Amino acid sequence: MKRIILASGSPRKKEILSKLGLPFEVIPSSYEEDMTAKSDQYELAKFLSLGKARDVAKQIDGAAIVIGADTFVSFDGKFLGKPKNENEARIMLEQLSGKTHEIITGVTLIDTSTCTEINEALVSKIMLRLISPDEIDGYIKTGEPLDKAGAYAIQERGAAFVERINGDFYTVMGLPLFFVAQKLKELGVKLF
Repeated sequence: MKRIILASGSPRKKEILSKLGLPFEVIPSSYEEDMTAKSDQYELAKFLSLGKARDVAKQIDGAAIVIGADTFVSFDGKFLGKPKNENEARIMLEQLSGKTHEIITGVTLIDTSTCTEINEALVSKIMLRLISPDEIDGYIKTGEPLDKAGAYAIQERGAAFVERINGDFYTVMGLPLFFVAQKLKELGVKLF
């Protein structure tokens, strides 16, 4: 079987990929992200995931499938990154309160033996319930929002704010597992 390599040091992406029960290696990409490289958000997600996957693929000897991914939050056509401080987190949560936003994940699979590149952007839409100022303050005090794009963590306490998800939960988490599993299968990997 070809080696499967995750081009990310993210513990969350590692945990998600491990759900497939396949052996894989982790080689974090050193690709420098440029959030201004593409004006279209979907093209940017694809571009960044491709850059990460190619960065690791060029280091590999022999047959392997390299998986790269990049995720960000989009609201009103603007990127919401990780807040720099508590005030930025408060502003982001106030903006998202009671509204729908998108989580865009670009994902790339590269088969180094055939030079096949599969590159796609997947989108999930999330609606947050109305969040009171007291709840925002209390949530910020937990410290959770400060290292999360969009200032909340859907897999942690921030889940209490999520009213609805339209799309794949794992796209929101940073690695669209259904998509990855289907593409691995297309590349000849036996899942079971």
